[in-house]
Amino acid sequence: MERKKDFKKKLKEWVNIILGVALASFSFSFFLNPNDIVIGGVSGVGILLKNLISGYDPAITILILNALLLILGLILLGKDFFLKTAFGSLLFPLFIGFFDFIYEILKADTTTLDMVLIALFAALIMGVGLGIVVRNGGTTGGTEVLQKIFFRFFHIPFSVSLFILDGLIISIGLILKVMDLQTFLYAIVFTYLSGVAMDTVIFAGFNKRAVCIVSDKHEEIKEIILKNFERGVTGIRVIGEYSRQEKKMLLCVLSSQEYFKLRTIVESIDRNAFFFAVRASEVRGEGFTYE
Repeated sequence: MERKKDFKKKLKEWVNIILGVALASFSFSFFLNPNDIVIGGVSGVGILLKNLISGYDPAITILILNALLLILGLILLGKDFFLKTAFGSLLFPLFIGFFDFIYEILKADTTTLDMVLIALFAALIMGVGLGIVVRNGGTTGGTEVLQKIFFRFFHIPFSVSLFILDGLIISIGLILKVMDLQTFLYAIVFTYLSGVAMDTVIFAGFNKRAVCIVSDKHEEIKEIILKNFERGVTGIRVIGEYSRQEKKMLLCVLSSQEYFKLRTIVESIDRNAFFFAVRASEVRGEGFTYE
């Protein structure tokens, strides 16, 4: 039974990764590539080479660069990283080639659209696609390999290396006049919006609250959480630095709906109770990711 559940879970993850890669590829083929919007990563390099070498297919560039980066990752980061990265890295350029073909067949022309709409829709679709991929444990490869290498060997944070690599590629697009200043600014807007969309998808569904409660009636509150809400509770001994008194703080994680119910109950039990709640970006374990 457990094996069957694990198989279904893995199958769902792989299907979602394929869907996410397809969305990201669609955004590239229908919006970014036709309008020569140089974004970061190997996708941006593909657009750069297309403009420098007439007729050169960006999908080929992405495939070659991803393959080379995969080999580099295998050598420097190990076999486990290679296996997790290879699938999305190779699937991404294949989907781009497919959607480029569909774009030509349909004789679509997105170059006539307003650049604001192009940046918005491309960022939304790309961000959602990449968010689905990352949320299911996948990756489209590219400069992410370099980011992990920089982090492991030079201790450069991911956010810094991402800013450096993507910023460098986008700036080269402006310097080589692949993009004019207006398109360059739209590329920056796209990068920001796609990141927001990606984060929204990755952390969607984790609408939980981590609640800390300090009260003289902690035993009564604890019993209510355990019995009425059927949630786990952790008791932590704390010391109030002003009163120098030792007390017990209750820590539990609840859904937002449960938190508002608990807040009303705590206030009715102990009006002097001190408690605060923070949003938990991700919660895993019994009662949340499994029963």
